[in-house]
Amino acid sequence: MNNSEKEMREIARLEKASAFHKHKNYFAILVVVLTVVYIVDELTSSVRGAVDSFTICDLFNTTFGTPEYDRAAGTFGLVTTGCYLIYLISPFYKSLADKIGRKPFLVINTIGMGVGMLVAIISSSPAVYLLGVVIMTFFTPNDVQVIYIMECAPKEHRAKLCSITKGIALISVSLLGLFVKLFVNRENPATWRNVYIIPIILAFVIGAGAIFFVKETPIYTQKRLQYLRASEEERKAQEAKEKADQEAEKKKNVSVFGAFKFIFKNPQTRAVAIVAMLFSFATGYTGKYQNMIEAGVARGAITAAGSDLILMFYPVINGLLTLVAGFLIDALGRKKAALILGLWTAVGLGVFAYGCMNPLNPYVTGFAYGFSIAGLWSISDMIFFVITSESTPTEMRSTVVGSMQLLGMVGMGFNMVFNNVVTMIAGSMNLPFVLTLTYLPIVAIALTIMMLKVKETKDVDLNNITID
Repeated sequence: MNNSEKEMREIARLEKASAFHKHKNYFAILVVVLTVVYIVDELTSSVRGAVDSFTICDLFNTTFGTPEYDRAAGTFGLVTTGCYLIYLISPFYKSLADKIGRKPFLVINTIGMGVGMLVAIISSSPAVYLLGVVIMTFFTPNDVQVIYIMECAPKEHRAKLCSITKGIALISVSLLGLFVKLFVNRENPATWRNVYIIPIILAFVIGAGAIFFVKETPIYTQKRLQYLRASEEERKAQEAKEKADQEAEKKKNVSVFGAFKFIFKNPQTRAVAIVAMLFSFATGYTGKYQNMIEAGVARGAITAAGSDLILMFYPVINGLLTLVAGFLIDALGRKKAALILGLWTAVGLGVFAYGCMNPLNPYVTGFAYGFSIAGLWSISDMIFFVITSESTPTEMRSTVVGSMQLLGMVGMGFNMVFNNVVTMIAGSMNLPFVLTLTYLPIVAIALTIMMLKVKETKDVDLNNITID
């Protein structure tokens, strides 16, 4: 097949996609598919945490709360942290969606999550399980479904649809608690594998369904058709123009080194960076919540049925309050919202930890954890994206936001190491007390710096922010 034949087939395919975009039910179908993709994404991101202690007990043939368990969990956690190095190639992978199209990556990422979970549950050794973790870690953060919403939805509905689909996806994590209740036998830790089965089926079915029910985004389709229909001279002229624009953009934009220099030289962004890293470190307890609950079960403070209720209830609270947090941030301003969300985080963590050490209604314990992480993740997103964007000049905004996220990864890396070292030294039975004693002061310090050093950015004019 020569190039012209290939291009004619591609034009025919894209013209069909363009016609399908005008179908009266296409957008409704698309939103349903993208919402389920988002659900698969959140289930894949959360499933390991929901059965973490059972996985360790099975793979290392040990019992929760014993010194052997603590050593295995700590060591294995440190090794698992290395899986996140796969993020280093993620930006290059994501960039291919601009060249090849959105649809192939929506399909590949969704099926890829299913493959990662499948490898995890068929593993008979920690090494094979780690391979599954690497695959899941690579495919879950790409969020092509968000790009689809941004490029397909009417501009007046983009933010709402992103917020609604994310809220539904967060609430869907409650299914994992139901799966644990239905499929996990505490006398047989190997049954943790059953919790993955429905998410795996969802990933494969939705990934395959996207092939038939989802077309390329209108923006990508029209841009590609314009290129394919152009003459050779027009293509060369377009490529030359794009190259010139890219060169001009490179001269105008700042390097990563320049972004870091700006972050630490400018008083506002320097304070934001410190707060961002502190809150990134403070997210550490979200990686050990299931172990904290299991410590409560082992202490007799939580029943097995109560544990299942907590796992089912907290995602509902997290999803609902995440939606509320977005309105608070816009209505009250960044600093006032940060103070409220920080208090949510601190109070929720304190009550959750108490419920893991002392008898407390499981609904209260689940509400407290959902309340806490809704505040924590909302304030983290606000700092990394909203406040950073509103504190940075236009010509370096994208690079500074990306560089700030790298600083956040540093903070998260430290908390992963810290959590696993603490597990080995203090023991899994003491995690509710030790982690709370560690993270509450960090949240307090971050909020204090926020109140004293970070300026309010709610009404800032993004077009008139200067380096000074």
